[in-house]
Amino acid sequence: MTIAPQNDLLDHKFDMCFGHADQNKDGVVDAADILTFAARVIAAVGEPFDSPKSVEMLRVCENWWKGMVAELDTDKDGKIDPEEYRVGMRRLVGSASSFEAASRPVATAIWSLCDRDDDGEVTAAEFSAVQLAFGTTPENARLGFKKLDLDGDGSLSVDELTSAFRDFYTSTDIDTNGNWLFGADFQTV
Repeated sequence: MTIAPQNDLLDHKFDMCFGHADQNKDGVVDAADILTFAARVIAAVGEPFDSPKSVEMLRVCENWWKGMVAELDTDKDGKIDPEEYRVGMRRLVGSASSFEAASRPVATAIWSLCDRDDDGEVTAAEFSAVQLAFGTTPENARLGFKKLDLDGDGSLSVDELTSAFRDFYTSTDIDTNGNWLFGADFQTV
């Protein structure tokens, strides 16, 4: 286990995720960014935008945004800047129940989108589309899937994906498997 200075590693991961959320790269996250994020994931997996899975992803992301802006937007301008995001995420990840309540619906919606053939399993090929949408290289997507597949059965469960979210956002162990949620990009700390 390699423990990094907590604020350095977590802040780096928070900054990376802020960059994913800031879809138009204007330096703040707003409702349009979150809906664009949802559309990006939907398009990456090839799901029709009017399907029940897509509608659910959009609904979950809208609720996610409402929760984020309520908790993180301290100046109440309807936008979250990088500092608000860092401070708010530190507070959010400090509460296991709050973090679970915020992350599980998103993980579940992403998992459902990834399960293209509706067989109840998300394979490496199905999950790699989401990782590639975030700029993960194909090799890192392959390695990342292996790291996230905690039981080694060749598919991701909602629990494994939720665990990856939790580990990514909360762990100061640079070697934790959840750090592969978006490939190995953050490991340049």
